Amino acid sequence: MTENPNRENVVSYYDEHVKNKLNDYIVVNPRIELGWETIKRFTAAKPTRILEVGCGMGNICSRMHKYWPDAVITGIDISTLSIQVAQKLFADSKLDFKESILTTDTFDEQFDLIIFMDVYEHIAVVDRPEVHAALAKILRNKGRIVLTVPTPHNLKWSLVNKPETMQPVDEHISFETVGKLAADTGTEVILYEAKNVWNVGDYAHIVLEKNDDFEAAFFYPKPVTSSQRAQRIMNKAINKFSSIFRRFYVKRKLG
Repeated sequence: MTENPNRENVVSYYDEHVKNKLNDYIVVNPRIELGWETIKRFTAAKPTRILEVGCGMGNICSRMHKYWPDAVITGIDISTLSIQVAQKLFADSKLDFKESILTTDTFDEQFDLIIFMDVYEHIAVVDRPEVHAALAKILRNKGRIVLTVPTPHNLKWSLVNKPETMQPVDEHISFETVGKLAADTGTEVILYEAKNVWNVGDYAHIVLEKNDDFEAAFFYPKPVTSSQRAQRIMNKAINKFSSIFRRFYVKRKLG
């Protein structure tokens, strides 16, 4: 959808919009509130290490730090000024901020939870393979990726009616795009949910999970209780009895 601008222009754009991010922190922004609810709802257990990509001035990182105080949290952002503000506002021994983009060289450690809040759509198509490779490397087994993105029709409407709100890169995140992300990162989509923030279905919340143990867990013989065994026997008997009537019905109708 957009050409890939140079990094200097992108940094300059986001540095100029730090005031907007601060306002989102000071004044309740429904887009962020809905995103936070999804993060809490789909983080399976207490995470020990969390990464937010495109953390801005650290609003969500700060919330996660309060909600999971034992977790080590890292926020990265391309904006120099955003990181400086985040460090002054929220940084401590378990919450760190780093001026960086996500590549395969950015981290060696793995994370239980990786957040892209209104960020993934701002990654140019040509840069996605590197980001996907990094995610495949750093996402721990059973770890989850949470994305909030504007829906394609939202961006199409904004481009026509509010072009001034468009960012240097604003890509449409389609089902095919999400599928490619899942395939490249070895994850499966466990949530795709349309949200009504300012208009009907203007945002989507997406959760992906890495599960290397799926096959073993799926085929592992699970213990069956006496009541479950009795229920299976009863269901089998009911189905067998009712099949007599279904067979008679089919024969009568079809000859």
